[in-house]
Amino acid sequence: MLRFEISEQSQGALPAIDLDEDVVVIGSGAAARVRLPAEVARPAHVRFDGHTWTLLAESKIGGMVRAAGDSGPIGHNFVLELGQYRVRVSAAPSGAQPTAPQRTESLARELVRSLLGEGAAPGLEIERGTGAGTQRSLPPPEAVLVIGRGDEATWVILDEDLSRAHAEVRRGWDGVTVVDLGSKNGTRVDGVKVGATPVELHDGALLTLGDVIMRFRDPAERHQRGGGPPPAPSGGAASTARAASSALPVMIFAVLAVLAIAALIWILAS
Repeated sequence: MLRFEISEQSQGALPAIDLDEDVVVIGSGAAARVRLPAEVARPAHVRFDGHTWTLLAESKIGGMVRAAGDSGPIGHNFVLELGQYRVRVSAAPSGAQPTAPQRTESLARELVRSLLGEGAAPGLEIERGTGAGTQRSLPPPEAVLVIGRGDEATWVILDEDLSRAHAEVRRGWDGVTVVDLGSKNGTRVDGVKVGATPVELHDGALLTLGDVIMRFRDPAERHQRGGGPPPAPSGGAASTARAASSALPVMIFAVLAVLAIAALIWILAS
């Protein structure tokens, strides 16, 4: 079994991925077992057969650029560099359990969020019911958002159909999940009732809490499957304001020029 440890420049390593499979592909495509953003990796970039690697596209290994088609044994300190990412590959320690596909997909989305920056965080928006139009971004991994009408909730929605602590949404290394907290009117995801077992949320899912309906949005997941451009960089409103302010002098000059020409025509005509 191989262990894959992904880290980003100036950032800590993500949780390790342990895979007990004969063939493992690193790339950006849906078929890749270890996924990296398309901005740095081909759909299939590196292939591992047992403890042998083969490059499917030019890459840097151990600080040296290697061509597509190169191959060799993993060795003691195998480090693959793709853009700002480093992937260290080694034998998994004794007793390690294979990582579930759910976690590898979630880690891939976290890499996309890191690449796209602010605006790529998953979040919820109330589409119907009390507070319609209100949005809430989900906190970083390993944090919890409790939705309800009581003071114990971290997102308080004053709707009588909600229980005091109605549902819990967790953004963790295994994705974004929701559980019902024993609410009176229940919790549903796309019409399916949710209990105490976590249910994963995917981009576009409808979360129903009593009569309050929320839409879950995950820009990183949408970007990863090619469903549109990445979110605008943070400070989009400020950027728009700066662009407008930079255009203002040009507009003033144009107005003054028109007034000057009109005045000259009036003088000549008189």
